[in-house]
Amino acid sequence: MREFIVEIDFEDRPRLGYDVFEVFEKHGIDKIAMEVGSVDGMMIKFRLAEGQSAEPLLADLASLSGVLTVHLREQMPYEEREHELRTILNSVSEGIVAVNRERKITHINEVACRLFHVTEQEALDLTADDLFTGNPPLVETLATGRSYSLMERKIKRNGHLIHFMTSGVPVLNKKGQIIGAVATIKDFRQVEEILSKVDKGKRLTTFEDIICQSEQMVGLVGAARMVAKGNSTVLLRGESGTGKELFATAIHVESPRHKGPFVAINCGALPDSLLESELFGYEEGAFTGAVKGGRKGLFEQAKGGTLFLDEIGEISPQVQVRLLRVLQGGTVRRVGGSNEIPVDVRIVAATNRNLEEMIREGEFRQDLYYRLNVIPLQIPPLRERREDIPLIAQHLLRKICARLGKEEARLARETVDILSVQDWPGNVRQLENALERLVNLVDAPEIQPDHLYAWTDIGKPKVGAGKGTGIGERAECGAGTLEGQDTGEDVLHVEIPKKGEWPPLKDIVAQVEKEVITRVLDRYPSSRLAGQVLGVSNTTVLNKMRIYGIH
Repeated sequence: MREFIVEIDFEDRPRLGYDVFEVFEKHGIDKIAMEVGSVDGMMIKFRLAEGQSAEPLLADLASLSGVLTVHLREQMPYEEREHELRTILNSVSEGIVAVNRERKITHINEVACRLFHVTEQEALDLTADDLFTGNPPLVETLATGRSYSLMERKIKRNGHLIHFMTSGVPVLNKKGQIIGAVATIKDFRQVEEILSKVDKGKRLTTFEDIICQSEQMVGLVGAARMVAKGNSTVLLRGESGTGKELFATAIHVESPRHKGPFVAINCGALPDSLLESELFGYEEGAFTGAVKGGRKGLFEQAKGGTLFLDEIGEISPQVQVRLLRVLQGGTVRRVGGSNEIPVDVRIVAATNRNLEEMIREGEFRQDLYYRLNVIPLQIPPLRERREDIPLIAQHLLRKICARLGKEEARLARETVDILSVQDWPGNVRQLENALERLVNLVDAPEIQPDHLYAWTDIGKPKVGAGKGTGIGERAECGAGTLEGQDTGEDVLHVEIPKKGEWPPLKDIVAQVEKEVITRVLDRYPSSRLAGQVLGVSNTTVLNKMRIYGIH
């Protein structure tokens, strides 16, 4: 038996669904699944015997009154959504496990399968208790709805000792009821490598690597270059994803300390106890599992170089006190130790938090703030420097293609225009993630607007979106034109005689309507996309094309 999927576009009318089913019955064909994509389209999955042709069925379906088009497609929409979800889950570096309210595993990505030494099929037959063993915190999240973050766990499974850190959140329905939970898992051996990155001879970002052309960013880079030549503490301010670490490394590279190490740590990603031992080091026997002979902290490891404290606004009051002591005295005391060890580092800190508000709320020490805020540099978000987006997007696309071993793709001009008008709350990081998703999912040399709409969170054009369609928003009937929003090039001409009889209003409206639909179809060559641009159904577009003879 072979399986096929037919997509039927239609004009809504009574009994159409009944007539479609009668055609399947007439041909003796079994229906497997059905999905209605909108009020004017349906997809039906069916099965044919070997040697049986689908052509007679398609011909009879196409002959039904109200049916506009009939064609085969590769997958049902729900299958496409499942494929997209699986691709996204497998593109991240962390393990992901999702369970339903019965604790049954519903989704697991490849990273989690490797970590727990199971296949995907084996995992989908397990519960959270089976996979995580013991009393997994994900089960408590299912019961209470409380999230947990960066919980360290060690379990034995199939003869393997698995040491990992995990975070979990509940999945709620629209009524706020718990219907499942999702856990992220990171192999503990990668924690230090990812969260505490020490320069080991790799090439660091320079100011030349910071892609920009806006006046605001060019001025900021110039100021940062001057600051780099000193030794004062720098505080980088800016939203998440604006490139604070890029500036930190560039400052180090152009500083007198460039021959020393550049050490970076994400202060918000570690529990207090682990953060203290990472920053200040520890003596032998300071705690269970401490390395024999103790261990240097990052302040000592960064000797003669730069220590980058990312997300400094996330550290607890306890760590704030210890950090202030180091900045004031220039010495560090290891966890469990009593000796003061001199340190020689330049501090560059970064935060996306409002530290002034945190001081007012008693969440951040004012004396520590003044120690860190010696030279503040504010990095603007992408929405305040839109002219940089085309350059950044093209640069990121080349870098992603090279890293993934893909043939270099390019962005269509319309795609760049769409990217440039987005707000990008996640800034460069969000833009990079969107482009990486496109590189993974789009097999084409040029990324078109349709690819953005299909595989990213970018919404499709709204009615009257002048930039998206080239059609403006302002009508001037007296002049007989509908002018473009930005330039005088996009003009809809309506033939209205200056003397003599005026044509009926409906003819004038029809003339404008025909030209609008023609122009939109030139830009978006499908009735469905054109309908979404104009805010009507694809059936309406098809009917108008038939009426006006648009091909």
